[in-house]
Amino acid sequence: MAPFTLPYAKFAEAYDKMMANVDYVRWANYIDKLFAFYNFHPKRVLDIACGTGSTAILLAEKGYNMSGTDRAAEMLLWARKKAEQRGVDLHLWQQDMRQLAVAQPYDAALCLYDSINYIATPDEMGEVFARVSEALAPRGVFIFDVTTEYNIVKHFHRQTFAESYESFSYIWRNMYFHKDKVCKTILTFFLKEDDGYRKYEELHVQKIYSVAEIKKLLEGANYKLLSSFDAFTFNRWGRTSERINFTAVKKS
Repeated sequence: MAPFTLPYAKFAEAYDKMMANVDYVRWANYIDKLFAFYNFHPKRVLDIACGTGSTAILLAEKGYNMSGTDRAAEMLLWARKKAEQRGVDLHLWQQDMRQLAVAQPYDAALCLYDSINYIATPDEMGEVFARVSEALAPRGVFIFDVTTEYNIVKHFHRQTFAESYESFSYIWRNMYFHKDKVCKTILTFFLKEDDGYRKYEELHVQKIYSVAEIKKLLEGANYKLLSSFDAFTFNRWGRTSERINFTAVKKS
């Protein structure tokens, strides 16, 4: 079996087409409303694991001074291209969130679309929270979301998705391991190259965290948890929440 390519290395070429159903306008509007809900008016905002920049671009168009980081250089190439096409100024750099470091503190940080579920252990999650805290100004706000076990079991466990486009095809296979609370996804791509198609595979691993675990880790990294809402709402999360959005503020 050929070795896996790094997550999002080849996925980047297909990402926006495969995620065409994602309502990024809704994401950007929700973030904007969360800031207003807490009477917070950030200027400089950092989008961690920004991907191809869809949400960051929309927030920049709302007037925020946006920066973005991502572990995958290939995703950032698309983000830069899209920002240039929209006439948006985005400060982008490649960095794993576990090694996050910034030159100047930000008023707010985001980590959206269950990107933080890629952090494999509570110890690593605590380190990420600490790194983000260091990147924030005093009383800075951190907004992020997690996918839930309910969502994974209902929509992904033992599910296979496949689709073909002119320039690529993919097979998306998922398996959830209840004991470890880990979802493993194998993405197989057939990308058009020259006169044929070449096969690539990526392994994506996401860890499920409970709200109690997240709250404890936030407190250990000098945050106060403001809310854990059912995603895109201002309602408390529940047993059937498929995504939970957290808002936390740095204590000092």
